[in-house]
Amino acid sequence: MAFTEQTILNQITVLPAQSAIQVQWANQVLRDNEVISETYHRKAYMKEQQAEFEAEVTGAAAYVTAAGW
Repeated sequence: MAFTEQTILNQITVLPAQSAIQVQWANQVLRDNEVISETYHRKAYMKEQQAEFEAEVTGAAAYVTAAGW
């Protein structure tokens, strides 16, 4: 029985009214490659935080374009 933990990016939402992008990650605990526990963490990035967003999120450039930043 092998336990592993992984963090995956599972949702990105563009919030045009706030000129922000919200990102949700899932922390998963797996036993023999089957998810047995999952918790979620969200973070919103304002336009002023674009550099931070691009550094923390894979493929951020496409979302920056979609948000009109």
